[in-house]
Amino acid sequence: MVERRHVLEETYKMEVSAKQGSREGPVSVADISPLWEETTLKAWQLFIDSQKKKMNKSQQKKTSALGAAVRSAQKKLGKATSCTVQEYLMCMEAHRRTGQEMFESLLKNHMQTFRCENDRMASRWQRTEEELLRERGLFGPGPGVFLKRGWVQDAAEGPSRMRPRIRRKALRRSKKFPASSSGLYMKWNLVEENRGVTESSDMDSEPKILCEAGQEVEENGLDCEQLTFFPSLSDSSPLSDDFSEQCTETQLILQELAQDEEVKGKLCVVIVSGHIITEGVLLFGKDDFYICEGFTLSPMGDVCCKNHHPTSVRDSFICSMFSKDKPTAGLSCRRYPYEDVKEAHFTRFLLEDNALEIFMRNGQSTFLVFQNKEHLPAFKRLCSVVPSLKGRGVTEAIMNVRKTTGGEKTALHKWQKGEMSNFEYLMQLNTLAGRTYNDLMQYPVFPWILADYESETLDLSNPATFRDLSKPMGAQTDKRKDKFIQRYNEVENNDGELTAQCHYCTHYSSAIIVASLLVRMEPFSQIFLSLQGGSFDVADRMFHSVRKEWDSASRDNMSDVRELIPEFYYLPDFLVNSNNFELGCMQDGTMLGDVVLPPWAKGDPQEFIRLHREALESDYVSSQLHLWIDLIFGSRQQGPAAVDSVNTFHPYFYAEKLDADSLKDPLKKNTILGFISNFGQIPKQLFSKPHPPRNSPKSSAKEASGPSHVLPFFFKLDKLRPSVQPIKELIRGPVGHMVCGEKDILVVEKNKLLIPPLWGTFFSWGFHDNTCTFGSYATEKNFAVCESLSDWGENLCAACPDPSTIITGGASTVVCVWDISISKDKLRHMRLRQALYGHTDAVTCLVASEAYGIIVSGSRDRSCILWDLEELSYITQLPGHAASLTALAINDLTGEIASCAGAHLYVWTMKGQLLSWINTSFGPEGGILCCCFTQKYEWDSRNVIVTGCADGIVRVWKTEYTRAQLPSHQEGQVSQGPPQYIAPEKADTAGKEWERHLVLSQELNRSQAVSRRRYKNNPAITALAISRTHDSLLVGDVWGRVFSWTCEG
Repeated sequence: MVERRHVLEETYKMEVSAKQGSREGPVSVADISPLWEETTLKAWQLFIDSQKKKMNKSQQKKTSALGAAVRSAQKKLGKATSCTVQEYLMCMEAHRRTGQEMFESLLKNHMQTFRCENDRMASRWQRTEEELLRERGLFGPGPGVFLKRGWVQDAAEGPSRMRPRIRRKALRRSKKFPASSSGLYMKWNLVEENRGVTESSDMDSEPKILCEAGQEVEENGLDCEQLTFFPSLSDSSPLSDDFSEQCTETQLILQELAQDEEVKGKLCVVIVSGHIITEGVLLFGKDDFYICEGFTLSPMGDVCCKNHHPTSVRDSFICSMFSKDKPTAGLSCRRYPYEDVKEAHFTRFLLEDNALEIFMRNGQSTFLVFQNKEHLPAFKRLCSVVPSLKGRGVTEAIMNVRKTTGGEKTALHKWQKGEMSNFEYLMQLNTLAGRTYNDLMQYPVFPWILADYESETLDLSNPATFRDLSKPMGAQTDKRKDKFIQRYNEVENNDGELTAQCHYCTHYSSAIIVASLLVRMEPFSQIFLSLQGGSFDVADRMFHSVRKEWDSASRDNMSDVRELIPEFYYLPDFLVNSNNFELGCMQDGTMLGDVVLPPWAKGDPQEFIRLHREALESDYVSSQLHLWIDLIFGSRQQGPAAVDSVNTFHPYFYAEKLDADSLKDPLKKNTILGFISNFGQIPKQLFSKPHPPRNSPKSSAKEASGPSHVLPFFFKLDKLRPSVQPIKELIRGPVGHMVCGEKDILVVEKNKLLIPPLWGTFFSWGFHDNTCTFGSYATEKNFAVCESLSDWGENLCAACPDPSTIITGGASTVVCVWDISISKDKLRHMRLRQALYGHTDAVTCLVASEAYGIIVSGSRDRSCILWDLEELSYITQLPGHAASLTALAINDLTGEIASCAGAHLYVWTMKGQLLSWINTSFGPEGGILCCCFTQKYEWDSRNVIVTGCADGIVRVWKTEYTRAQLPSHQEGQVSQGPPQYIAPEKADTAGKEWERHLVLSQELNRSQAVSRRRYKNNPAITALAISRTHDSLLVGDVWGRVFSWTCEG
């Protein structure tokens, strides 16, 4: 931007002087506009002349080449004494056809390039337009105004294969602008009129210039005529009908190919993504592989789009599952570097071992189905270029404990010893059994844990609170169990026909079950509509109450034996109708909205998820979970043990029970596959012997909340005592950043940042020339000086989510994201990846989370913005802070965000919903300078937020729920909320029984703890850190000292 600015200034620079006798006063824009227009016209004319000269030179070369060929032919004909007139004409005709074909080919290539450039420019302008018109954008609504946009779950997986990221829907695109400047001015006025509008009015009526993504798209997708400021790009193409047979869509692939790319292999695949199944092509390059969606391979091996060539997939049933989107929809090409591949697993699709799931380091994954066992050579090729995949990609059953001989601990070993949580172990088993988020027919399976959905409080010490994990859902009550046994005994075994002997003809996991449970969250709402024929189900059959869902699956409904999905244990967003879908009205007049939670959840989705996860990790469930694993993944999944356990399903659900002959009959095969696609399939059996139980915990259920037996410091806050002497002491300035390593504690001064994951390199800033440096922590010497930051003014803060990314912010109001490469104490490069605009004053604090893929920036203008770390785009804003932002923190386990402004502490969700806030009000010296979350056992209610203040006191805050005031009294306290607070995502608390509050749990004052006196001039707290085992709290102050607070005894 700076270079372009200099070029524009040099081009349009002019001197304007007032002539004698002319009127005095400042020169207006209208007076100098003709001069600017003249300069612009000259520059444009020079550009046109240069382009014409290039085209003329190219045309002359082609004409001379053709003329030379004709003259050569004439000379040859002249030398031949026996040449007749007819032969001469035939030779000329041949050369004419050659020349015509050559020019036709050149024209085709030119028009394909022209179309690709149009598409590229349209895409670029679309992104630019979205950036200009978004919230806090240059031409967007005023500060604090929210645009109505829904939320969608991101497909990226985080720790433990969770998918916790929630993103805004695709940004708006503008309607088609008229070409005239007056029309543009009218549209601009629409934006101006909406600037400064309050949130309530904005939510009701947005600027008319904006619309939902895809609302104004033409029938054939995004048209270049939608470009607003480039009318020349929307001119009709002169391409004749003769060239329409050329498959121009393959240019999408050519655009994505790396420079000098060499395609070494091509395979036809089927791409599975949720309910969307499309044909595609897998290309192997030198350093990358490409997945081309919407393309196929011809018999000659050429890549063609699905619009110009018949499908290469031979399976008729899979072909019938292909997405019926518009012809030009679904065409894409994505490039994946080999170095970004993390894992690859063999898996099944429609009961056949024919698929490969590839996981990337950024959390994305791709599910590919192959033909003719081609998944084996595809995996071998990946292993040849990604050595880390060797031996890791093949899915195998977990070895029996008695057969395991040393080496790396298996998941079973870790779970038994308490080194892996129940959730992590279940997710690992689902992965090994081929369960995946990408295929709704094989979605991960989790158990119902609780049977109590009516109590005010959840008693996890009472076994009656829990479901019987030794029995399937169909046998939870004796009455329904007897009915299923009677059904089994009455049905004769008819050799695998539809009336085969079984207890259940429906399954505990299917596409419609998954979509119905997640119907309030995109993209599952669209999946549910697609499966239901375009409309929501009858309201009384929709998922609207957790208790009623349990009653149906465990007792009331003979055709419902469903289990749960992982989201019930980590994602509160699916319980809230944040997209405001009209789900219908029940027969009793109840309008469906948010899911009705049990009383013990206190009406809070976050609290429901926390308690549900706490129940999953409880001692009772840990001692019984192996029995449920036997039912789903183990010895009681099939065979006589399954019959005794009332756990048999229709034979079509089992891949092992289908012989090859049954799949050779096309009619019978289609019947079986249709059954599977509608009702799901049994996971792969992992254990043939009974699963061993988990070792009993050595400590009590009250103290041992997780796999480790080291008590976290926040379990006994009243026992915390500081170290007598500093454990670290800096000479050069205040403590800025602390990291707890495996063996030591790493500490650097203010304006320095340690770079993960080894923490042996630091990034520093704050110099008079606005440069930055990189240095070695061990030697405390700089090895590189970079001037990249100097163009952006004074830098005030920085964050480093991964070793290749640094985020900076400062006086320029811009958040800059940099690509860095460091190798052996050498800086290879530091390049600006993206500049993020949205603040109107200096950026004062930054924090980033790789697990949730977000950046949070706080500014002196009291604004706080969330950015997407992957796409480097705007997500939402956290409004209403009472002062300039001073500190930020992200909980990498729950996604909660803490923002500090003066003495105010706020806690938010990733969607910008305010959970709780408090005005600490400890005087002018009590401003918060740093904060952090405890991140041990995210399901434990004893987790706290720690803040370090300017008065030298560390304050510890916990969350509590209290009964809400009466509505009349509550109305009188609305004004006591955060100053200028606007919360578009805040749920209406009117009529709610519980409210969430931050409560001061403990004050840590070192001077008082050591000398029993409370001094007024304590050094300000500038940094906080928590040890890896959470047994101690590290506190750094402005004097450069670091003290450790640990529990006595």
